[in-house]
Amino acid sequence: MTRLKISIFVILVLVGMSVFQSMWISKSCISLMNQTSQAEDLFRNGNTAKSEEITAELQKKWKKFRVPASVFVRNNKLTELDRLIARVHHLAENESDELPSELTELYHLLELLKNSEIPRVTSIF
Repeated sequence: MTRLKISIFVILVLVGMSVFQSMWISKSCISLMNQTSQAEDLFRNGNTAKSEEITAELQKKWKKFRVPASVFVRNNKLTELDRLIARVHHLAENESDELPSELTELYHLLELLKNSEIPRVTSIF
């Protein structure tokens, strides 16, 4: 009976951790997606200085999110986002015309990460 209680407790802890981490990743991705959209809108409207500030802030938020996220998310998903975020900030500093397309790609990859971390029975067990 004791082993059964311990097993149920362990399963409940795993399910709880999975739900918590998916909510945290979803919330963080939504915040990053909002900043990405905001930077793209500002750049398209000609406000490149503010767009550069937002991409710098986006890079800081990503660095803060990246380390704990690597515990829960496979590294290959995060590596591509690392590359894009570094590129986006560089493009914003140089006021490159490629910035909107890179921001759109970043937005879609963040959305993919958010949607892939929704807790399902197959992702918990």
